[in-house]
Amino acid sequence: MRLITLNRTKPNASIEFYGCPMQCKYCSHTAAAFKDYTLDTVINVLSDNGIRSVFVGGAEPALHSKEASVLVRTLHSRGKEIVLKTTGWDPDFIIATKGSVNRYVLEVKTPLDDAKGYSALTSLDEAKAREQLDKVKRTMELLKGQKVRATLRIIPGFYDAEKVERIAKDLEGYVDELHLTQFMSTPNDIAYSGILSPAPEQDVMMELAKAARKHLPRVKIKGIGFDETV
Repeated sequence: MRLITLNRTKPNASIEFYGCPMQCKYCSHTAAAFKDYTLDTVINVLSDNGIRSVFVGGAEPALHSKEASVLVRTLHSRGKEIVLKTTGWDPDFIIATKGSVNRYVLEVKTPLDDAKGYSALTSLDEAKAREQLDKVKRTMELLKGQKVRATLRIIPGFYDAEKVERIAKDLEGYVDELHLTQFMSTPNDIAYSGILSPAPEQDVMMELAKAARKHLPRVKIKGIGFDETV
């Protein structure tokens, strides 16, 4: 398996898989270094008795679906709480992990009918973006009734209250919380569209959260200097 990181911190460990079909223009994972690991090595490292939970993310774990699904099921069988992050790229991967994941994290980007917007943020052309949004819809249906958190990076100029509310409306009934993250406030973001520093400001983030809260039970905003729940 190709991993960007293998963090064995106790009690909450994490791994980040390398590679993502989205190739988002603002994501540092597109150029991240990786190391090769065997499945047995990773399982042995993360089976440490001092580790209580494991976050499985990356880029996109589903690109390593065979190994990642075995990893998730094995660690869960050994008493680890599993949090699995995905873009919804491979619904069959979700099927293979159901019953072994305590919480899913679904990365969203646009309303489910906005293939043009999805294409603008990724390397996918509009037709491929439409296919991806159909996969996201299927993933959401598969996860209905599970614990699911959606995440959305707020890129200034791309999102406003109306668009965020449309996204939240699409998520209604499928996720129990939405995290809105200030752009450029984490190491996973790189400069994009002339944006070189964390933005938008906290008050703008809060207005977006209030728009999303009309449809979702819990919305959280996170950024430099703030971490609030609506």
